[in-house]
This record gives sequence, C-alpha cells and structure tokens, in this order.
Amino acid sequence: MKKLEAGITSYVVHIKQFRFSSYCTISYLPQLQLTMFFPELSKMSFDLESCENSESSGCSIEDKLPTKNCLIRGKDGVYAVGKKVAQGRYGAVYEVLRRADGKPFACKLEICEAHSHGLDQDYSVMTKAAKRGAENLVRMIDRGKIEEHFKFIIMPLLGENLMNLRFLFEDGRFSLSTGLRLALLAIQPIQALHQIGYVHRDIKVVFLLIKIKINLWFQASNFCISDPHMLQQNPESLKLCLIDYGICRSFKDKSGELKTPRTDIKFRGTNRYASLAAHYGEEQSAKDDMESWFYMMIELISGNLPWSFMHRDQNKEVAAMKEACRTTDGSLIMMKFCPRIEFHRIQAYLMGLKYQNTVDYTFISEMVHLAMRNNGVRMSEKFDWQED
Repeated sequence: MKKLEAGITSYVVHIKQFRFSSYCTISYLPQLQLTMFFPELSKMSFDLESCENSESSGCSIEDKLPTKNCLIRGKDGVYAVGKKVAQGRYGAVYEVLRRADGKPFACKLEICEAHSHGLDQDYSVMTKAAKRGAENLVRMIDRGKIEEHFKFIIMPLLGENLMNLRFLFEDGRFSLSTGLRLALLAIQPIQALHQIGYVHRDIKVVFLLIKIKINLWFQASNFCISDPHMLQQNPESLKLCLIDYGICRSFKDKSGELKTPRTDIKFRGTNRYASLAAHYGEEQSAKDDMESWFYMMIELISGNLPWSFMHRDQNKEVAAMKEACRTTDGSLIMMKFCPRIEFHRIQAYLMGLKYQNTVDYTFISEMVHLAMRNNGVRMSEKFDWQED
C-alpha cells in the first residue's frame, strides 16, 4: 500500500505524545499529528457516550471538570491531571500521571448528573473481564468519585486505532494482506466479550465523523493496537483490543442462559455497521456483533460500504441497502475487493443465525484463514504501516 506523500509524512513526529483514540482511549506512541494541517480538528470536542458534539449541543460542564495540574484521588492512587484531550456533554478524557511513579494513564470521567450511565457500564464490563481473565479487553487501573462533580476510571494507554492507521494511505484502505489479518485478529476480542456474557452493540470502525474544510473525513475506531510498542514489531505478536463498553448489554442471565429477548428495542449503535436486527428494533445477541464485524472488515479492505454516503438518521434507507446486499448481485458490489468465495460463505452463515444461536467463531476464523491461504497471505508479513 502506498503511504501519503511527503507533504504529510514529513510531519510524522518522533516524540511520545498522548492522543485521543476513539471516545475514551488515548494512544501513546509516535504518530501523525493531524492538527498540524487541520487546526479545526483541535477545536472540536467529542462525545463520550453516543452524544452530539458539545459545540452543537450548547451544553457546558466546565465548572464540573478538573483543572490542569490538580490531583484526583482514586481507590488505589493519586493522579495529576494533565491535558484535556476530549470533551462531550457529560464527560471528558484527560491525560493523567500517577503520582507514585509518574506513569501515564488515560482518565475517562463522567459528571455526576449524567443520564447516560456509560461509565458505570464501562466499570461493570471491565470488572467482569478482569475476574474472568478476558484477553484483549480494556482493564481498569483505578476508579474514584469527586462528590458533586464527577466519577472517573483510570485506564491503560493503548496503541494506535485502526482508522488512524488506515488514513496513512492515500486510498484510505488497507491491502488485502493487512485487511484479512486484521479481520482475523478482531475476532478474538469480540469473542472474549461474548464469553463474559456481554454483547457490544456498537462494533465499528467509525465512531465520530469530523468534517474538515477540505472535505476529508477523519474517523475514530473502537479497535486499537493493544500495546503501542507492538506497532513496529513482529507482525505475529500484534494484538487488537476492543474498547468502549458504554452501551454493552448483558445477554445472559446469572446461570449463563440466554435472556428472553425484548421486543421493539430502541436503535443502539451506528447505522453504518449495525446489524439488520438492530435496524428492525430486535434484541441483539452475539451474532449481531459479528455482523457488524463483517461490515467493518469489508470497509477496511474495500475503503467503503455501499451505504457509506448515507446520513446517520437514514436508518431505513441503510437497512434497505443492507437487505439488497444480501442478494447475489448486491453482495458482489459490496465485496468488490474482498475474497468473494470465503466472504460469501461468512455472509451466508451470519444471515442464517437467529438470536438464540451460538456463534461458531471457529468457522468464521477458518474462512478468513482460507482466504489468506488462497491469496498467499502469511501472518508473518509486514503490515501496511510497517513497510518502508
């Protein structure tokens, strides 16, 4: 894959710097500084839990937020607040340093008056993931609450997100080799979340679209490289981490049995990647996350989806296009750059699943492996961003 030419690549900085990666996770590695070229980007404020950006909402929470260099105390440590890197209607994300050892972390906070309770769900999922030893899910370092102001979670700093990596390339998509391997790597964290009894309901490459004056779209991802130091290391050691659990839902009861599905469910998620069941107001289960995974991986390989141009409010129109892409002709258009035989088999399998069915992750993984073999792709190859 061809990287963007000197006008941009010459500004790849070689100093460590925090950076907002999806709505609650901050990267800590050398990377492209988009604000050098697009000052408007640094002025935008982002939401943390499916909210509008705060500039358009007209809401202000400044009086509830911490100031730079102040100290906040969690259950297990004290943290010095650094730069605010994102803000929404109900919360913000900060760089923090642990006072005991100077180690950097990400702090995601939510004001006490927030109605979304996204941070509470983050805590619930992280706690259960830690108890089960789930891999490739975000672990919580610490938590706390400043009475009448905000509650917060301290999290590790993760590596680059997939969309930031994707937009290093002029055609805005990964090579087939990189795309297939990322598809394979993305299955494990989704499966790990399902194994602890949660469905994500918002598996996606895109979270928030920021339109800059020159009409480029920069997008955030809820998949990140699990360790920033892995970015340029052995490709076979790379892992992906699934983040953002604010709208996760437990789909199993305490005994591990599937919950009875509700009816007429309010749409949750992102219409670009949402399953058809989500569009139709049906309860979501593990198969819906995998349908979203399928759309996401097609986009990473193809650069777009047939409905990518549609607005987030056009749920019915997007659903109609997804229905059309289940036909032979429609699927050929959607998968124009993908290994069609293997991806058609995955699509047919996912289309046949019902709410109560258990997802066969092994079958899906085998289809991706088969696509890799048939296209001469090896896990040991360099990823696109590692090429000279």
